[in-house]
Amino acid sequence: MVIHKNRYINREISWLLFNERVLQESADKNVPLIERLRFLGIFSNNLDEFFKVRYATVKRIVLAGKKGKSVLGGETAKELLEAITEIVIRQQARSLEILHDIEKELEEQHIYMIRESELTEEQAQYVVRYFVQHV
Repeated sequence: MVIHKNRYINREISWLLFNERVLQESADKNVPLIERLRFLGIFSNNLDEFFKVRYATVKRIVLAGKKGKSVLGGETAKELLEAITEIVIRQQARSLEILHDIEKELEEQHIYMIRESELTEEQAQYVVRYFVQHV
């Protein structure tokens, strides 16, 4: 974790730590199973948004050859990218572990997650019709 002289946590790191709390909810066995799956989806969507906006901004600073210390709270953009990468790799590994746990628990309830490519033609048509009519 990157803590600066003024004892503040960098904005991007703080955001990732917040998202880690969302991830923790998805691992909590006291939370209903479907809600845990929803939290995992929220974690993933949040991370996508983080990379589209915040990570991209820091990356542009690096590519422009600037340090970005004044914008990034005292550390260089390169240092921040390294810290972000370390955190995200750890979080992604944990999210996959949680997903596998959730999938096992769902299967115990006879609920199976399948890929679109696993559908028969008839099933695929049904899904499309259902989506158009109800969603």
